[in-house]
Amino acid sequence: MNHYSVKPLHIALRRSRLLAWLLVAVCIASVALLSLLPLLVWGRIVAALGLILATTHAYKLHVDRSLSYSITALELGSNGDFRCYTPAHDWRDAEVLGSTFVTPWLTVLNLRTPEQRLARHVVILPDAVDRDAFRRLRVWLRWGQAHE
Repeated sequence: MNHYSVKPLHIALRRSRLLAWLLVAVCIASVALLSLLPLLVWGRIVAALGLILATTHAYKLHVDRSLSYSITALELGSNGDFRCYTPAHDWRDAEVLGSTFVTPWLTVLNLRTPEQRLARHVVILPDAVDRDAFRRLRVWLRWGQAHE
């Protein structure tokens, strides 16, 4: 029996300046810490390049959302169906996994689509979405799913 009435919700994900700054700060701090490790110079350079490439990929995937498989929009139907949009694959039904992390300042959606074996992750900070839509999404993630 479903006691939670879901109003349809469409969320277009924007760039998050806060997430961009966090990624860059963590990358710089990590590269700085590499200089303290007792490695050969070429080892530090290779590790630093790896960190920079990983940060660039995370930036394009979660901040810029410019990769063809980046999730750029979310949709919650009135019956509780959840869908995500990627530019390469259009709208796909998705299952929200129980490992999803929800707080007012950060939400990490862990999604699984029927076509993919591995989970997809969407990092959402408050500056990347409309405030009211973000609140409604968090309420549904915390309380709405339990009744389905």
